[in-house]
Amino acid sequence: MTCTSKSAKFDAIGGCGTAHTPEECSERPRAGSQVASAWENTMIGQGFCSSMIRSFACGPGLSHGVVWALLIGLFALSLGGCEFSDRNVLGYSKGYKPLQPISYSHKIHAGELKLDCKYCHFGAESSERAGVPPVNICMNCHKLVRTDSPQIKKLTEYCAPDKDGKCTGSVPWVRIHNLPDFVNFPHSRHVDKGVACQTCHGPIQEMPEVYQYANLSMGFCVNCHRDYNSNPPADLKDKHLHAAIDCAVCHH
Repeated sequence: MTCTSKSAKFDAIGGCGTAHTPEECSERPRAGSQVASAWENTMIGQGFCSSMIRSFACGPGLSHGVVWALLIGLFALSLGGCEFSDRNVLGYSKGYKPLQPISYSHKIHAGELKLDCKYCHFGAESSERAGVPPVNICMNCHKLVRTDSPQIKKLTEYCAPDKDGKCTGSVPWVRIHNLPDFVNFPHSRHVDKGVACQTCHGPIQEMPEVYQYANLSMGFCVNCHRDYNSNPPADLKDKHLHAAIDCAVCHH
């Protein structure tokens, strides 16, 4: 294969010596093209980041080592300016809805039956984590309710009750909401101040299957604090709350 321009020189690793037009660049082999392609697949594959990657890969006779070095540099740069796929950054998985071992509907329990969220997630009032309810909480009702349901039969298997009827097992739920270790989010502080679960978790009472409603980014949290300070919900105005936005509040 040869380069499409007479003034461009084809080098030994498959890169053209001079990039002339986007059409020329796309029509000829590129240095490190497989590397660039793999990188583009891990990012939102358009715009500033991808155009830079393509220009580097089509650059003048770049070796694979140089291409890798440039891509690593772009990675560092992208932490401040490029948009990542939601799946690549912990906590940013907006819309994430994994398949769970049991089909549990918040729409039925929290919506139609009006169960208080804190009945199952009892840690929300007193600790940093709301917690995943143990199987015993489920079995408080489902020892008697809908015991012939295939899902409840599966729940009972996970429970693995002992001779006294107490569960010895657990359900291997797939975690949906997750934050980096350097972020501290105390559920109790928010719940005790009257912040609704839906503020972060969205219309949970309408979800047949739970998904991550918000991206849980730092911007999401900071903007929420600012909004509460400038225009708090009607039911919280009389509490005169101040939601701090200094770094040490969440990073300590």
